[in-house]
Amino acid sequence: MKNWLERTPRTMGDWLALAAGTALLLAAAGQLPGLLRAAAGLLALLAPFGWGLVLAYVLDIPTRFFAAKLFGGRRGGALAVSYALLFGVLALLAALVVPQLVQSLTAFAGRLGAYEETLRRLLAWVQATFGIDTATAGRLVQAAGRALQGWLAALSRTAAQSAAKAASGAAGAAADAFVTLAVSIYLLSGKAELLQAARCCLRAALPPGAAAGVFSVCRLANRIFSGYLGGQLVDALLVGGETFALMSIFGLEYAPLLAVLVGMTNIVPVLGPFLGAVPGIVILLLEAPWKAAEFAIIIFVVQQVDGNFIAPRILGGATGLPGLGVLLAIVVGGAWFGIPGMVLGVPMLAVLAALARQAVGAGLTARGLDADGAPARKDPPPQ
Repeated sequence: MKNWLERTPRTMGDWLALAAGTALLLAAAGQLPGLLRAAAGLLALLAPFGWGLVLAYVLDIPTRFFAAKLFGGRRGGALAVSYALLFGVLALLAALVVPQLVQSLTAFAGRLGAYEETLRRLLAWVQATFGIDTATAGRLVQAAGRALQGWLAALSRTAAQSAAKAASGAAGAAADAFVTLAVSIYLLSGKAELLQAARCCLRAALPPGAAAGVFSVCRLANRIFSGYLGGQLVDALLVGGETFALMSIFGLEYAPLLAVLVGMTNIVPVLGPFLGAVPGIVILLLEAPWKAAEFAIIIFVVQQVDGNFIAPRILGGATGLPGLGVLLAIVVGGAWFGIPGMVLGVPMLAVLAALARQAVGAGLTARGLDADGAPARKDPPPQ
């Protein structure tokens, strides 16, 4: 192949072959947009299968827990409990959280004008009291108010369009949901057989040593991902519930909206609590400063309880990464893949770090060295 590519065309047949190859390349390049559209369409068709795989992986975490704790290792009853829990959470969200969330967003949108006027009066007071020119800040406030109103209007239009599309495509959405549910049930109910088939295929395709290495990496990745994602989801649910309960006790506005925001952002490690707290503080600060102070105290108490008592018991050091490693995974993952990258970057880096530790340990052992570089002491043979 290499000699053929390095040949200089001499005969008419060589020139015809070169022209035909060039024409094929140009034709393929011309068809590239169509091929990409076809690939995108294929991915759209396969999307329910992908979501079914994701749902099966997430639900496998409580299924294993219920099977071990309640059903003596049998997965049938544990699977039913997991799906009952899933449908119960969805029904609770639809019946309680979603209407209150819509109400909170509607109330917030209705008070935007009053919030903007409050900021203008505050800027005027700062200028009159301290002699600071706040004209630029006033223009920024006005621009931010217009941008926020436009965003809310666009959100309302998008929601209306989505509702219209959902109504018109209800059959397609129901079919996709059914396929997703069916795929997840099939994968979870036949997990042992599917894993055994995958092991057989790997053993047939790879040498024994390579197959064993792939099995080891898959077990390590599954342990880290399942422990981390399951723990983060449970922790986020608890943090959101605690925030909603405390805000309701203190009578603060927008409790459903801010509790959902705090719970969702809590999935992102390290930065999540700040991402969820800052918008709530700003919104309540426009309502009344003491309400913002109460909300800040609530977030502080919830995060202290969560960070010192709840999260360590739920997560249990699932990643094994230092704080700097977690921050690096969040920044790089967020820069490359957005919010999903911030969430999944941590367990991915944890897998790579665990593999690197194993490789370093194997290298030191092969050279007869310990972690300090000194010759490793050999245990005396048993007497």
